[in-house]
Amino acid sequence: MTALAASLTGANAVFRRDLAIFLSYRTRLLMQFTTGFVSVALFYYISRLVSVGDFGADEYFAFVVVGIAITEVMVVTLAALPTKVNQELFAGTFERVVLSPFGAVGSIVAMTMFPLLLAYLTALASVAFAAIVFGLPLQWATVPLALPVAALASISFVPFALFVCAAMMIVKQATSLAGLITTGLSFVGGFLFPIALLPAWLHWASEVQPFTPAVELLRNLLVGTPMTQSAGSAVAKLLGFAVVLFPVAIVALRASIRRAQAKGTVTEY
Repeated sequence: MTALAASLTGANAVFRRDLAIFLSYRTRLLMQFTTGFVSVALFYYISRLVSVGDFGADEYFAFVVVGIAITEVMVVTLAALPTKVNQELFAGTFERVVLSPFGAVGSIVAMTMFPLLLAYLTALASVAFAAIVFGLPLQWATVPLALPVAALASISFVPFALFVCAAMMIVKQATSLAGLITTGLSFVGGFLFPIALLPAWLHWASEVQPFTPAVELLRNLLVGTPMTQSAGSAVAKLLGFAVVLFPVAIVALRASIRRAQAKGTVTEY
């Protein structure tokens, strides 16, 4: 068996395990979708209070629905994966991951597969709910392009979760770091309000991470919100973050696991 085939087999095994665990909680899928629907409904009625020049209630609702969808993916990427690794450490099963032929690094990366797929389905359901129930106007001509853009965005998001997992291997209690990063990015990434409202000294924070170009590009494709940059520039930024950060994150994760093994703390939590 080639290395690629072995990696695919290992990733498939991790995916099927995560799917089986998720389905064992019978109401979990319903609750996942319901949470998204409630958020959409809440912001629909909040949007009725918005009227700032040409940016009225309908424009803000379209703006925020895409932000909610991206937030679901971001939370899964940055919070679910470190939490999942922490649960493995707490349950004492992470040592089996370390000793498996697939390896700890490959297993942790594969743990992103099912949560991301679930996040995409939840985000898609939220957007569909907003369109069907509240009349969100979708740009059907460009909606299909949102799928590859979302996939590219995920690749640029995952390294941030891997960095948190690397920190967890050393300090063990890094899940709060994931929450802090999630909150900070939702604030500076323009998820719920335009980044133009941020103070000038904070604008740089919207440019040094991939979430801002991702949400801006997806807004343009899904609901036609004008972009502050070209689509090509946004795609180039996402590619750049993915190409640069993903290998660095893998190296950092591998180094942190080796350090924990050397210190004998790899299975502590």
